[in-house]
Amino acid sequence: MSLTTWELHGFLPHPTPDAVQVEVRLPSLEEVVEHWTIIGPLLHKATSRNGCYEPLDLLQMAMAGQAGIWICEVDGEIRAAVVTRVTVFPRRRILEMMAAGGSGMRHWIEPLRTAMRAHAREIGCSHIASVARPGWLRAWGATPTGDIGMVCNIEDTP
Repeated sequence: MSLTTWELHGFLPHPTPDAVQVEVRLPSLEEVVEHWTIIGPLLHKATSRNGCYEPLDLLQMAMAGQAGIWICEVDGEIRAAVVTRVTVFPRRRILEMMAAGGSGMRHWIEPLRTAMRAHAREIGCSHIASVARPGWLRAWGATPTGDIGMVCNIEDTP
């Protein structure tokens, strides 16, 4: 079972308090490519923060089976994209959220959390982790580790 072909077995679209339909899923790569003009710019919101990836790099990783690209649809419209990969450590297997971008989070965050937690369990991960903006900590109800994400440009440092 690869990240790019896993499906949410038994998950139905989530009703939300304001009566919109929300669906969170790992679409086929063909569908990701078909909607790349929407998904790419959503991911650019995240990749532009640290310069480690461009959206196209994430697409290439998904095509190589190294990452999964999730979409969050609200009333049939793609409103967010999230890229995940599995990172295996000697003592833990983690579902890492590499990049996420979108709008209208209040509609899709709970269905995303539900879907990603189910996916992580299904593939044998014990945790979901990310280096992200502080707002993601609140959105996930996660526990801070005390670590910080850091990028130091050595070209600009004497």
